[in-house]
Amino acid sequence: MIMKVLIIFPHQNALSPNIGATARTLLYTKSFIKNNYEVSILHSMKAKGLEDKQLVNKCKIYYHKELKIYALKEKFFNDLNPFLVYKLYKIIKAEKFDIIHFEFPFGFILLKLLVGNKSKLIYDSHGIESEFVKISYFEKGFPRLLYGFVRSFTKRYEKITCKIADSIISVSNIDKQFYMKEFKIEKDKIEVILQPSILKNEDYLSINPELKKNLREQLNLPLNDTLIVFHGGVPHPPNEEAFKLIENYIAPKFNALDITFILAGHNLKKYRKKNIISMGFVENLDDLLNATDFAIVPIISGEGLKIKCSDYISVALPFISTKKGIQGIYFLENGKDILIYDTVNSEYLDGIKTLYENKELRKKFHHNLTIKSCMISQENSENLLMNLHQKLIGIIKKQK
Repeated sequence: MIMKVLIIFPHQNALSPNIGATARTLLYTKSFIKNNYEVSILHSMKAKGLEDKQLVNKCKIYYHKELKIYALKEKFFNDLNPFLVYKLYKIIKAEKFDIIHFEFPFGFILLKLLVGNKSKLIYDSHGIESEFVKISYFEKGFPRLLYGFVRSFTKRYEKITCKIADSIISVSNIDKQFYMKEFKIEKDKIEVILQPSILKNEDYLSINPELKKNLREQLNLPLNDTLIVFHGGVPHPPNEEAFKLIENYIAPKFNALDITFILAGHNLKKYRKKNIISMGFVENLDDLLNATDFAIVPIISGEGLKIKCSDYISVALPFISTKKGIQGIYFLENGKDILIYDTVNSEYLDGIKTLYENKELRKKFHHNLTIKSCMISQENSENLLMNLHQKLIGIIKKQK
């Protein structure tokens, strides 16, 4: 039997190779195609023409217009968006899907009303939305008096979504425990699938000085400096905070040393000043990471698993993180695999200096990350996803 799956990514480009939030959707799509699924995707009209060119020709693609009202993000209005309602109605009326993946909570109630029990519905969580809303959902012009209402509404909506979904994919055990405790969701209903990197690591799992030199020449980077990298898309608030910390607090502390901080990310401006090089969006991220010596993750807010950490683990690049930055990645040990600090402070700066001075420690971290990279691999995530689908399809067969 050929499985038919629909992926709904209501407010972004589900097949963008450039955005961290869609990395998991990209990998899922590749896995479905590899396993001979019929794959349909519904996402924003803004994505048209910007999708991964290889995948877009192997899927059936649908688009809808987004809706935005008074400085609130589009996702709040998915259930009331007439363009999304009409498009979903037409798709579901025309086709019968075995499984439907829905990214983020808003719009899930609409989906359930339209689908009923005809398909198994998976809520594909990217983190605790009711926590993330505190820092990310509001734009300039939105009245502060409504902040509390929007946060409360988000939590209630997220709870309903978890209740009516047939299964929930969580990005970490931390999120799973939250759903179980706060929303009273059954343990077996939640599948934890860590978000793997989309980078290929087979070519870069050994330290090669000649390769590193060649990559630096290709990317026009300093050949002899210690290069410290951080990457992430903007205007994502946690990433913007981290970039500002590097520019205004971290980098100035190391002006006297042969250290250059390399910044990269979607929508990031290009510039060079003092000991910082901002490269903007980098097409071959794996080349950039392997041209550097180690990474930092000065993340102090946000929810969900940080895909940048998956990237560093994938290529076994030593890195220093805050506890918030490494949240959800349970298998890395402080001092053995990476350096972890409570927040970005003087101790965090000492950690950067330690890793700068201690090449043997960097080699140790590299070696240990090479071993542990399999725990957040694409293959592992694919196996968990396929097992979840088989379990849900088994339930469908029993019901018939």
